[in-house]
Amino acid sequence: MNNIVIRKETKDDFYATELMTMRAFWNLHGPGCNEHYLVHRLRDAREYLPKLSRVAEIDGKIVGAIFYSKARVVDGDKEHEVLCFGPLAVEPIYCNMGIGGRLLEETIALARDAGYKGIVICGEPQYYPRHGFKTCDHFGIIHPAFGNSDAFMAYPLSDEFERVHGYFYEAPVFEECEDERSVQEFTKGFPYYKPLKLSCQWLHVEKLGRISEVSRNSYKIRFWEQEISARLKGNFFEKNSDIVPVVGDYVTFLYNRRGDSIIVSVCERNTFLQRPDQAKTGVMQNMVSNVDYCFIVTSLNEDYSYNRIARYVSIALQGGAIPVVVLTKTDLCNNVGRYVREVESISDKTEVHAISALYSIGLDELDKYFEPGNTICLMGSSGAGKSTLINAITGEETMKTSEIREDDDKGRHTTTHRQMICLENGVSIIDTPGMREIGMANTQDGIDDTFSDILELESQCRFSDCRHETEPGCAVKAAIESGELSLERYELYKNLGAENTRNYAKKKMISKWQKEYKKYGKIK
Repeated sequence: MNNIVIRKETKDDFYATELMTMRAFWNLHGPGCNEHYLVHRLRDAREYLPKLSRVAEIDGKIVGAIFYSKARVVDGDKEHEVLCFGPLAVEPIYCNMGIGGRLLEETIALARDAGYKGIVICGEPQYYPRHGFKTCDHFGIIHPAFGNSDAFMAYPLSDEFERVHGYFYEAPVFEECEDERSVQEFTKGFPYYKPLKLSCQWLHVEKLGRISEVSRNSYKIRFWEQEISARLKGNFFEKNSDIVPVVGDYVTFLYNRRGDSIIVSVCERNTFLQRPDQAKTGVMQNMVSNVDYCFIVTSLNEDYSYNRIARYVSIALQGGAIPVVVLTKTDLCNNVGRYVREVESISDKTEVHAISALYSIGLDELDKYFEPGNTICLMGSSGAGKSTLINAITGEETMKTSEIREDDDKGRHTTTHRQMICLENGVSIIDTPGMREIGMANTQDGIDDTFSDILELESQCRFSDCRHETEPGCAVKAAIESGELSLERYELYKNLGAENTRNYAKKKMISKWQKEYKKYGKIK
């Protein structure tokens, strides 16, 4: 690009350069990074070479930087001075624009003119050989920690480099910057980005992003502040449907500035929410992943359903998320306490809050969930107040709202597909379409967690195979008779369990048919 300006760094650039460097390396090699702290410390190191180091600028914004320092290659009593650079950083949303190449080209010329023998680095083995670097085993240079590897490379600047052999030692500041506590403290001075530990790291060619929207076979990836269009790599269509990306997934992808990027892999999920498809075939519908809290939003009007809330709670617990029931529109209800107590009885693993977004009642109770890095999934019927709730908490129209129908208190669909919205404080919100009906399948663990009190009673029955009907010594019947357990709650537990068993059997049968068809081209 012709508008890239390569120049020396000034003191006024320090914060912008460190922030850019942090973004360039964030989560590439592990949770977070330390390269921005290294830049901060390197400027004060005696080995630092500001006369060779440069930043790249586009339209007044720092978009790249390279930092040079002196290093040593020691062979017995002989010591050779060489150059080392690191980090070489490029702002991620400006990647694939030739910025790194420009920085290398101009600074290598400066280093050669200054009379240095050569450059030795640890860097990306897919990138630097394209710019003339070769592995250090070509030059007889050894790293004291790991010997030689594809990532340990050198670039001769003069014929004298042929006489440089031995063990390589970079400036002490590189090792000093490995202290995690110091890095964490320094990082607090920058905007929050969530550190991730994923099996896909060490990343070089692929980028890391998060699925923010799914529409049939097309995807949107949240890559920093950008929303990137993407499609699946071909081999995804040979995989199990559970491996196909859903909203909330972290994915690796090949970045394409001029068209659709290609999704290469789905990273491991911390949580994964599913439900049976609405056709009641038992086939599971993948909903969202990597959510910390599932906000089950129900308004205190005709929309309220104890049964539906219990189903949502079971699905959240089954998927590994923490269910939070938010009872909205308390200004329209005369007996809020009764509903709160009723919902609290569903599960001791569920948080319950009653709020009025219109009058800002109870909203402060939800602040604890909006910590940077958290992901909140919104579930509930149309018109329950999901969008109004988020708008009230954020203080702006983050999500669109619509009025409910006056004749039946049912809402119009504002959200038509799942989508992720990222707030400025580092919280991600996944909105889902309104669901008035939600089935059970493959959610036995979630049902057990929801009704853990009934499981405890069942373990106290005299007979291990007690059906809780006419058997003597039945702890469940005794609890119902004493009022400890309501008959309605027990009936709901039985119904959800039976529905789950029935639908899961359908799911297993369909899965068997799919495997047979894939193997034989027909169903046996």
